[in-house]
Amino acid sequence: MANIIEFGRRCESLKSEKDAEVRRRKVEALRKIFQCTRCAFKCSKCGAQLGEEDRCDEKYASPYPLCRTCREEYAEYRARRDGAQQQAKYYWHNSLWMKVWDTWLEHQQVLDQYRQSKEFLQLVQEVEDLLGK
Repeated sequence: MANIIEFGRRCESLKSEKDAEVRRRKVEALRKIFQCTRCAFKCSKCGAQLGEEDRCDEKYASPYPLCRTCREEYAEYRARRDGAQQQAKYYWHNSLWMKVWDTWLEHQQVLDQYRQSKEFLQLVQEVEDLLGK
């Protein structure tokens, strides 16, 4: 009988450890999405800290916070994509450079869609409930 009781305790302990690991993963998933991918104080593209000088209006407003250098690149990317500028400002801003911007923007859009998915919103609710307890 003692072996059965001990087995029951071990099962409960394992379940408790597994639950704690799931809770930790949930919190970590949210932390990465909100702290790492949507930080308003760093450039979304290169990760540089943003200062006051990085907050200004441009012809092509970026949907994401960008430092001065990345914002200038984004303006060139948009001008070339829109056909307003034919020639690259720098020789290394070639077709692959354009593709880097295309794929980076696509990645950002997919992250935005992910943050709006019902599963992600469910995760947010579950973590809020966990932290509220």
